[in-house]
Amino acid sequence: MKMSGRTFHKVTLIGLINGVLLGWIMKWVEMLSGKQVYKLLLNVDFLPLIGAVSWSEESLFFFHLLFSLAITYSYVYILHPLKVFRKWNKYALAFITVIPAIMLYFPLSALSKTEVVLPSDLTAFFLWTILHLFYGLSLPKAI
Repeated sequence: MKMSGRTFHKVTLIGLINGVLLGWIMKWVEMLSGKQVYKLLLNVDFLPLIGAVSWSEESLFFFHLLFSLAITYSYVYILHPLKVFRKWNKYALAFITVIPAIMLYFPLSALSKTEVVLPSDLTAFFLWTILHLFYGLSLPKAI
């Protein structure tokens, strides 16, 4: 897929909008449910070097947006053009793309040094999963 300036801007906009919406909705869900899914989304305390820094919420949210952009660009420029996926429905491919983000719930919650959700908290996992699936529904808009 050739990357024109217009396509680059569209993919960037979709990635940022998706990331902002996911973060805001997770924060709202955390406030309503008490399940620390937003805190888990932004948590980096288990990473070497990066985790040793006391980052502001804004900085952590910026990291989250970078990750959202990476997922969106991966979907549009790496996965979508591959021959193996050409006959796939773009929503099925988006679903496949967000599966790793959903499954990150378990290692992120297990490795966290601060108190977040437990890996065995099925309610928190359900919330995490549903919100990431909604995130994935918007990925095809970037194509």
